[in-house]
Amino acid sequence: MKSQWKPPKGPNVKVNFDAVFKPNLRQSWLGFVIKNKAGLVLGSGVRRNTYVATAFSAEALACVQALEFAMKMDFQHIEMEGDSRTTIYVDTEANGVAHTIAKAGFPLTENHFWVEEVPKSAMEVVNRDRWLLGFPD
Repeated sequence: MKSQWKPPKGPNVKVNFDAVFKPNLRQSWLGFVIKNKAGLVLGSGVRRNTYVATAFSAEALACVQALEFAMKMDFQHIEMEGDSRTTIYVDTEANGVAHTIAKAGFPLTENHFWVEEVPKSAMEVVNRDRWLLGFPD
């Protein structure tokens, strides 16, 4: 059985993050999503980073930058999840929204952030996560 996204506990929000790393360009693209316990999107974003040396650096930057965005949105009880075994780990299937956002960011040259939205390409994954939790679309 594949793993699935699990909601945060109590009053927490959950930030899922992922990075796409291109070593030949020394660049990475961060994708993240912030969701509540009902799986509703509270914020998301994609950010390009330059002068990134390693995949580990890309994932670590993704974690820190996603956390910074959540804190700027004034969330104080935050759970973090990423699918890199070198940072805060969850199975890739449970990190699908952040992964989709990071992949979509690869061709972008500018950072994009959304409040209570995700890029259109990630909406199907958000709806799947909510459906698996028993919430309607």
